[in-house]
Amino acid sequence: MLVTVLTPTFNRAGYLPELHASLLRQDMDLEWVVIDDGSTDDTEDVMEELARISSFPVRFQRQPNGGKHSAFNRGVSMARGELIAQIDSDDLLVPGGLRRLLDHWSDIGDSRRYAGVAGLCVDERGHVVGERFPRDMIDASWQEALYRYSTAGDKPRMYRTDVLRAHPFPLRTGYVAESVLWRAIGRNYLTRHVNEQVVVCRMSAQNRLTRRPFAEIASGAVMQHGITLAEDIAWLRFRPVHFVKAAVNLSRACFHQKEPVWRRSRGFDAVAARALSMGSIPLGWVFYRMDLLSSGS
Repeated sequence: MLVTVLTPTFNRAGYLPELHASLLRQDMDLEWVVIDDGSTDDTEDVMEELARISSFPVRFQRQPNGGKHSAFNRGVSMARGELIAQIDSDDLLVPGGLRRLLDHWSDIGDSRRYAGVAGLCVDERGHVVGERFPRDMIDASWQEALYRYSTAGDKPRMYRTDVLRAHPFPLRTGYVAESVLWRAIGRNYLTRHVNEQVVVCRMSAQNRLTRRPFAEIASGAVMQHGITLAEDIAWLRFRPVHFVKAAVNLSRACFHQKEPVWRRSRGFDAVAARALSMGSIPLGWVFYRMDLLSSGS
């Protein structure tokens, strides 16, 4: 079965050869689709050379800077594989990691109810990023895995191409959280979650999202945390701290966007969501002011 490895990238030319080398160690039928989201470094030259020496098909496409979500959508439309594994350009694949995910996918009898499989990320020292799954194999929606089983942290996913095409990221400028996509898919499909180490995440990479100032992602954070409170509040009893943090970050992001928090809160159907969002305003203001101080504003 052909698997498309999809890599959105932006100014990470220096990392791409190592990622390519890790793809060579996967022992499976794959293609590599790389979408350059407006890089200003020598990404194009690097990719031309990698395509020339590669033992598997490499396809490269440039686009004006539109955000990782836009590059992902384009890559999904170009994929020829039945499954797509998104691998960030600053990460590496564990030898045979994708093969093990594919083997788990093949073990699913009736795969129509499943979007795909998810495994584990490890950092440069081999420590699991976030939490392991409580059992070696769990079949659950994205929501159940996150809230009931508390599986936070990056999780590499190999998903059906048709499912990803049916659930594109929303078209908008600025940052869009990946959870927006996984949540939408989780409403309709299960994922098989396995304790297999698949990806080495470079936690020290300089332009990782976690290193960007909050103000830069505030618009997307309003969407991300607003959807959490609007759609997932029924899971509150499983991870209350998660929802408190979402409410605080929603208020914080609203302050950055000059959007009244009360107006956003009024749109929530659940009383608990409205209460959390309104109660979070003082702490959200504190974090907002701290953001301004740290940026020198």
